[in-house]
Amino acid sequence: MNISFFFFHPIVLILMLITSSPVLSAPPLQLISLLSIKSSLKDPLNSLHDWDPSTAFSRPGFQPIWCSWSGIKCDPRTNQVTTLDLSGRNLSGTIPTHIKYLFHLQHLNLSRNSFDGPLQAAIFELPNLITLDINHNLFNSSFSPGISKLKSLKFLDAYSNSFTGPLPEELVYLGNLEFLNLGGSYFEGEIPSSYGKFSKLKSLYLQGNSLTGRIPVELGFSNQLEHIELGYNSFTGGLPVEFSRLSNLLYLDVSSGNLSGNLPAELGKLQKLEILLLFKNNLSGSIPASWAQMVSVQVLDLSDNSLTGEIPSGFSGLKALNTLSLMNNKLTGEIPQGIGELPDLEILSLWNNSLSGILPNKLGSNSKLQKLDVSSNSLSGPIPPNLCLGNKLTKLMLFSNQFVGEIPSSLTNCTALYRVRVQNNNLNGSIPLGFGSLPNLTFFELSKNKLSGPIPKDLGNAVKLEFLNISQNPFNSELPSNIWSAPSFQVFSASYSNLNGKIPDFIGCANFYRIELDGNNLSGSIPWDIGHCEKLITLNLRRNSLTGIIPWEISTLPSITDVDLSDNFLTGAIPSNFNNCSTLENFNVSYNQLTGPVPTSSLVFSSLHPSSFIGNEGLCGRVLKKPCRTDGLTAGAVEVRQQPKKTAGAIVWITAAAFGIGLFILIAGTRCFQATYGRKFSNDRDVGPWKLTAFQRLNFTADDVLECLNMTYKIIGMGSTGTVYKAEMPGGEIIAAKKLWGKHKDTIRKRRGVLAEVDVLGNVRHRNIVRLLGCCSNNQCTMLLYEYMPNGSLDDLLHGKNKCDNLVANWVIRYKIALGVAHGICYLHHDCDPVIVHRDLKPSNILLDAEMEARVADFGVAKLIQSDESMSVIAGSYGYIAPEYAYTLQVDEKSDIYSYGVVLMEILTGKRSVDPEFGDGNSIVDWVKLKIKTKNGLNDVLDKNAGASCASVREEMMLLLRVALLCTSRNPADRPSMRDVVSMLHEAKPKRKLPDSGGRAVGDGVINGQDFPEPQKPLV
Repeated sequence: MNISFFFFHPIVLILMLITSSPVLSAPPLQLISLLSIKSSLKDPLNSLHDWDPSTAFSRPGFQPIWCSWSGIKCDPRTNQVTTLDLSGRNLSGTIPTHIKYLFHLQHLNLSRNSFDGPLQAAIFELPNLITLDINHNLFNSSFSPGISKLKSLKFLDAYSNSFTGPLPEELVYLGNLEFLNLGGSYFEGEIPSSYGKFSKLKSLYLQGNSLTGRIPVELGFSNQLEHIELGYNSFTGGLPVEFSRLSNLLYLDVSSGNLSGNLPAELGKLQKLEILLLFKNNLSGSIPASWAQMVSVQVLDLSDNSLTGEIPSGFSGLKALNTLSLMNNKLTGEIPQGIGELPDLEILSLWNNSLSGILPNKLGSNSKLQKLDVSSNSLSGPIPPNLCLGNKLTKLMLFSNQFVGEIPSSLTNCTALYRVRVQNNNLNGSIPLGFGSLPNLTFFELSKNKLSGPIPKDLGNAVKLEFLNISQNPFNSELPSNIWSAPSFQVFSASYSNLNGKIPDFIGCANFYRIELDGNNLSGSIPWDIGHCEKLITLNLRRNSLTGIIPWEISTLPSITDVDLSDNFLTGAIPSNFNNCSTLENFNVSYNQLTGPVPTSSLVFSSLHPSSFIGNEGLCGRVLKKPCRTDGLTAGAVEVRQQPKKTAGAIVWITAAAFGIGLFILIAGTRCFQATYGRKFSNDRDVGPWKLTAFQRLNFTADDVLECLNMTYKIIGMGSTGTVYKAEMPGGEIIAAKKLWGKHKDTIRKRRGVLAEVDVLGNVRHRNIVRLLGCCSNNQCTMLLYEYMPNGSLDDLLHGKNKCDNLVANWVIRYKIALGVAHGICYLHHDCDPVIVHRDLKPSNILLDAEMEARVADFGVAKLIQSDESMSVIAGSYGYIAPEYAYTLQVDEKSDIYSYGVVLMEILTGKRSVDPEFGDGNSIVDWVKLKIKTKNGLNDVLDKNAGASCASVREEMMLLLRVALLCTSRNPADRPSMRDVVSMLHEAKPKRKLPDSGGRAVGDGVINGQDFPEPQKPLV
């Protein structure tokens, strides 16, 4: 027996203290139980440090000292432990059977930890337990039997775990149960009809599982129910009419539940109902007029269904109504005028219906209106003048209607306003002065109206304005001289707006991504200072009256992709410096007066169609099949300023020398690596004691890890920060140990990267994020210990020499991996606080477990986003870095989304992100975009090894290709959020059986610049 264990194990210590204490005459079972719990749990934060057995005894007549320990409360009369609260302590491990000795325990809270495995049955031996809270853990398998023993239980919260199998029917024997939450797991099958037998149940949460079948009508017999959430499942049939019997019901949510059929008119009897959420189903028919009798309703959301008919006029009498969302249905008729007079109305969303008539005249007069979206209907008449009377309006969405009249000047005083979209109407008059002074205005779209007059100069002073579109309006005016000065301005579109005068100097345009001024009457030259627009991706000046030469500075823009200067009067030559620009995809200078040769040494120009240069009699070259004069410049050509060119021969010699040195280092390093690196583990022992920091309960020590790696090790990977080894622990557990590189000059920097990985992964819990078991370190060395992934990485699967062909050829497996990665990144972007940006997403950092479930790994360069930050160095891997990241160094989620798009393209094509096949300087993104523009190009893009020759598989792959193209948009603003990506991937789910990879998400409102319904959140 281990002597140190005998003397210092908490249970042994307690028994020794008992025998020597004159005060205690009986074994303190409560104390034994508590210390047994402490010794059984992994506590990386040492949150139970005050559970000290040496101070566990007190004088007679005084409360035991353990009653003052953190998380513990005792009955002051009996000194019995009644509450044990271990919530939010990052604990893991197994609750021991000794917990049953806390006979008088009434409240047990284990929430927000990392407990896994089955729920321990010992908990069901606590006869007086009233509340049991285990939400946000990792409990899995089917729900353990025996819970019916807890006859006193009133509250059970098991939300957000990984339980599987059927819902436990045993719960119906808990006659005192009032609160039941089994949501956010993987329960399957039907809701038991016996759940209608709960006699005291007030709150029932079953949302976010994999439940099927019909919602049992018996639930309507639990007449004490006040709160029901059943959404995000896959039910059949409709909402039971019997729910109208629930006279005490306050909250009903069956959103995203796959419901069908008509809305039950009988629900109008629920006069206490306050919240009704039925969005994202397949409901049809009209909205029952009887629902106007639900006089207490505050939130009514029926959006994203197939409802027809009119909005009941009786809704004007719903005085408590706060939110009315009926968007994306097939409703017709007029909006009841009385809705504009509802005293508490804050949100009115009627987007994408076929409504007609005018907006209620008094809409907004109640001073509480915050969001108004009636876009994509057939509404007419003027915009009501008092929409922002209370200065609370944040979103005004009126686009694609038939509104007339002027834009109300009162909106220029609406300081809360941040998004305005009134395009595609018949609005006239001028843009009121004052919008540029609004402190929060971000998005302003006025295109396709009949607006005229001057463009307000104050728009150039807007503090947060990012997007302004005034296209297709007959302004007949000049651009303000300060139009490029707004500090956050990114996109400006003023196409076909009858603009005249000169283009203002570009000073101040540093943040612009897109400038569109085509189809106007602009004159003069293109300002030379366009080089200030460092982020510019698209420049469209076609169909104007511009003169002068093409500024050389355009060719220096690092991310310029699309340039259209056609139909002008430009002269001179095409700057040859474009030869050095690898991002250019389109360059149209047709119908000008240009002269000289079309540059041909660049892949960009050689791949362009001759139509990009026609209409210029003085142009020549191979692209136009028109030979150029060799004796000097072509007649009329103008010499354009050139950057100094380096000698080509010097570049070749430098490149060759660098290659030779690198090859020598690689060969020498390879030969000496095995001879020297194996000794590093034993040498590392001599630089201080090893310390093991565990993030969950481990059955091995730091010495076990070092001994294993010293005797025998297998290298399974190398990265920028270190080498990864496969190691088998004495108990048979296989782990992966990532060891930091040795004593290089940049060891400190790389060690910081590894420690950053510890900080990130130590607090992350998700099935698609690799699990960090612990961290071993001494004075000079650090090792991270992970769960071992037997199927290697996605890079091995797609490109490895020993790849398993039957897995590579399985499109369902590839889709499952793509979806798993999306869920992992979505968790980092949307569920972590602060947000985590991975910044180095690529196939080699995507690991695959035994079930081919994807796990995102290698967080050495991840960043916690707490504010607008930029990095001093570029992090990431070539081929996966977003184009804007290389020069802005700005850290945000959009760079991860671009990298994910590249990974998705690799999954679809079977090709690496960078390949000589793509051409010099091109990546897979450039190659795919070029291929899909050609006839039958998809045949080359989609991997036939994945089944692209099959029509159904090909269709599914094309859906994912569209997602990949969205993710790799040049403009970060055009990339979807990761929640949108997950939603789109679910829509492209293969029709064959797909192992469940978990997770559910909805969109965040904007996809590729278009407004969509915002995500619905639970209301409390």
